[in-house]
Amino acid sequence: MIKSINIKSFLGFKNFEAEDLAPVNIIIGPNDSGKTALLKLLYGVSKSLENYQTSQSVVQQSFKKVLSEKLLNTFQPRKNGLGELVNRGQSEKLSAEVVFENNQVIHFSFGETTTTNIVDCTEDNEIDKQTEEHNSIFVPAKEVLTAFDAIALTRERFNMIGFDDTYYDLILDLRVPVQQGRIISEFSKVNNELEELFEGTIVQGPKENPFLFKKGKTEYSMPLTAEGIKKVGILTTLIKNRRLNRNTVLFMDEPETALHPKAVRSLAEMIVMMGKAGVQVFITSHNYFLIKQLAIIAKRDKTSINCFSLTREKDQPISCLKSDLREGVPDNPIITEALEMFNDEIKLDLGI
Repeated sequence: MIKSINIKSFLGFKNFEAEDLAPVNIIIGPNDSGKTALLKLLYGVSKSLENYQTSQSVVQQSFKKVLSEKLLNTFQPRKNGLGELVNRGQSEKLSAEVVFENNQVIHFSFGETTTTNIVDCTEDNEIDKQTEEHNSIFVPAKEVLTAFDAIALTRERFNMIGFDDTYYDLILDLRVPVQQGRIISEFSKVNNELEELFEGTIVQGPKENPFLFKKGKTEYSMPLTAEGIKKVGILTTLIKNRRLNRNTVLFMDEPETALHPKAVRSLAEMIVMMGKAGVQVFITSHNYFLIKQLAIIAKRDKTSINCFSLTREKDQPISCLKSDLREGVPDNPIITEALEMFNDEIKLDLGI
């Protein structure tokens, strides 16, 4: 699990610091405020550590090579490579320090001229391969079940740019067969309640239809299945094949996409349940219902949920305000817009 983050000169950020990260952490802000980029950077670091610690290869790649390739395949920058991730408005190199449990520290830095290989990075002898392993999962805003075969073909046969590693890594996790036997009780409850949202379940199908939606005795192919069902089905599949489990770091980019507000509120409850079961969750969103429901849960259950509110003024670096949702939803553009809409309605009713 991730304990703290310190990032400098990354894309639109001059500086981003976060300590005492909670089981559930949400990053909010308007479009182009760096939410997804920040999520991808954290995923790239966390997944690189997982891949390095679990590698069974006879010829072990260095960690800096693993990290370099993961960031390249996650961000897919143009010909200038990794240097494009550096904040061009700053004279500093991009630098990052991410502290995991057991005080495992991953640090690296590079400048605008870096293309494919990070040189200044945590050395192999600084990584403890004996610590309890974690795994990292990134669920993109766009669902992957419909495009499952296209993603695999693009990456495995043609090695083309288009679907980055957040998509490709996810389909690799979804390929793992569902295991028989009991799911850990906390995750069984989450799985059951997620499936009850749509009174059906996503099942692994034959090669020509890798996934099907089963409702009663009827099965539907992915193109005929609602977007919201597919988004939830990704989570239920990962629970049933044990990829989503204790010690998972789960990154979710706008998980509320295509969900009805009632389903969004239920999803918020499931996210907190996963946090309590041992999953660490990082979410991006600009959805009022998700943020508000998480704040209600935090206050009701007396549990910390970190909220990072990002803002970006013209020609200025991205700024961040950290708060605890136990204390309510902080002032932010999402709340401001909701109030503006309410005020507009009142003015219409009063004939102003």
